Amino acid sequence: MSSKKWLVMLPLTLLLVMGCCAAFNVLIDPFGVFGDPILDWYSYNETNNPRVAKLAWLDEHYEQYDSYVIGSSSAASYNVEELNGYLDASFYNLFVYGCDTRDYRDFAAYVLEHYTVKNIVLNLGINEAVYYDEGEDDLNGRMHAKASGRSLPLFYLEYALTTTLQSVEKLTSRLQDTELPQVFDVFLVESGCYDKRVRDVERIGDPAVYDQAYAGEFSTSEQGGQLPYIKECAQMVAEIRDLCEERGVNLMVITSPVYAGQWNAYEESALRAYKTALADVTDYWDFSCTPISYDSRYFYDQTHFRNAVGTMVLAEIFGNDQVWRPERFGARVTADNCQDYLDGLFSDPPMTGVGDYTADVPVLLYHSIVEEPGSYLEVSPETFDAQMRFLAENGYHAVTTQELINYVYHGGTLPDKPVLISFDDGYQNNYDYAWPILREHGLKATIYAIGVSVGHDRYKDTQFEMTPHFGFEEARRMVESGVIDVQSHTYDMHQWPPFESGDRIRQTMAPLEGEDYDGYAAALSGDVAAYNQIAKKELGYEFTSLAFPGGDYTTLTEVLVHQAGIPVTMSTRTDSRNVLVRGLPQSLYALSRWSVTEETTQADLLEVLNG
Repeated sequence: MSSKKWLVMLPLTLLLVMGCCAAFNVLIDPFGVFGDPILDWYSYNETNNPRVAKLAWLDEHYEQYDSYVIGSSSAASYNVEELNGYLDASFYNLFVYGCDTRDYRDFAAYVLEHYTVKNIVLNLGINEAVYYDEGEDDLNGRMHAKASGRSLPLFYLEYALTTTLQSVEKLTSRLQDTELPQVFDVFLVESGCYDKRVRDVERIGDPAVYDQAYAGEFSTSEQGGQLPYIKECAQMVAEIRDLCEERGVNLMVITSPVYAGQWNAYEESALRAYKTALADVTDYWDFSCTPISYDSRYFYDQTHFRNAVGTMVLAEIFGNDQVWRPERFGARVTADNCQDYLDGLFSDPPMTGVGDYTADVPVLLYHSIVEEPGSYLEVSPETFDAQMRFLAENGYHAVTTQELINYVYHGGTLPDKPVLISFDDGYQNNYDYAWPILREHGLKATIYAIGVSVGHDRYKDTQFEMTPHFGFEEARRMVESGVIDVQSHTYDMHQWPPFESGDRIRQTMAPLEGEDYDGYAAALSGDVAAYNQIAKKELGYEFTSLAFPGGDYTTLTEVLVHQAGIPVTMSTRTDSRNVLVRGLPQSLYALSRWSVTEETTQADLLEVLNG
């Protein structure tokens, strides 16, 4: 090839390669800039850059919404369905990574100009006064040109001509994608919130377990920090206020809960100046430092409070007394009351004793009460009677799962020295022996009955004999006595292999080997729904608690069970205390249970009961 032809072909080849790369980036679209025409995977796009992908999503779906949450990532914990109920609205959570109030102003201006808007909830933390106008150094942190005012053609060109590594990574991640969130897809697209299904079913009650798992997330910063951008933050809030007033839009400003480690990292004078500057431009709800700030279990990390805390914040703002929150949880701050409020906050910090909002509740596990015990699952009536007498005489009070729910969700009380006594499977001997013994000693118990076995002494529709199970007539008598609470051990997910046919036998609630999400979710939710329907007819209520058969479960199991409406689950683990935490539903998940046998001594019982 001549040098002349080579000189012509080289730029043409380069243009062709650039064109192919651009086409690849446009089609795979790892930032959601071009409508994601092939994969339509906005959870991934928003994880890459929520500032760009969320606005691109809204431009296609804005008619579904009339209200917006704007702020940093801590705003993700405000449940849009709860906001919809409180304000009769259709919210989208437009939070983004970072703490730049200039971006907030740009977002507010854009949605107010282009969409129909009824409400804007503006969420502010502390970092909004630490950082300002950080710039747009890379594609992952860039603002959408539609909102920033930059050149739109240049904006699209930059995303089209970027390296193809981002697009290749998106394709690779797609092959690894599962139903539960992973590091590359952490958003719930239609609401705009984080997908916290995994973090929100973690075992959270025992502080030692939680601190060991997340100690690095709560390391305390050095004290003496300043807030250099108070003036700029207040100016942006004032501009958002003016934009809303011009259009008759309801603006609600919230300063969100932060962990005490972050709050205490800044000088009191700086925090006072920040809160005062905000009060000078708008009224706001302040939840920055409250009793929960001193307990890491209410937070995912120093700056991100749990979804359950978001529920508490909204309940306080809208006066929903069905949701527990501590005293001195938040205040409405105005220019008139700001200084008095701050004086009280700093002179008398809202700390409270752990015992005011937590309770240790050990759970004992029994199965069968028989005259002649032959296995570790069996206890004689005499031994059971002696154990129950020991509990009663030593001041222990048996509680039900409903009492646990009331404590955590609604701030109800528990008696001194609470203990939950549980039975698995639902045997006839529970009715014959356990019920009268419990009644004699003034104690209560929860029996987790297998639905398909209720009222049977043979295994399902076979001729295989099994230990007889009580029927619904007996169950109703026990429930009506107030001594026994019958709950779920699944309807038919505790199968016995020797009596089953085929190779897809569900001994537990864990997924079968190789089972896909859709099949597993349908089986689990179908089992819960079927048993609930029977319970509603036979017992007059739906189940609120479920014991995992064999104690076997996965994170997905836990997620699906709670999505099905079961607030309390029981495991057979014994690796942590059961510490219930008011306001945190997670403290009712996968509760530990200690098996009591014929050989369990009073000293053994005391060891369990004392944690």
